[in-house]
Amino acid sequence: MKINKSQYMTLALVLAFIMISTASSYAQIPIFDDDVNDEPVASISGLIALGLAVGGYLGIRQTRKQD
Repeated sequence: MKINKSQYMTLALVLAFIMISTASSYAQIPIFDDDVNDEPVASISGLIALGLAVGGYLGIRQTRKQD
């Protein structure tokens, strides 16, 4: 199998992204005082799951239509 120039570019971009993202994960986590007034947690709407399901359906339908 011969690798062409676009595959080399894709591989280089993926490796660069992995290197950059792992470097930032080694950063120090700031330490906060215990007297912080936390805000109440916001709930996640059920429409997000519905949107993901519809988007997945449309994506699968589009890829099968192209074949």
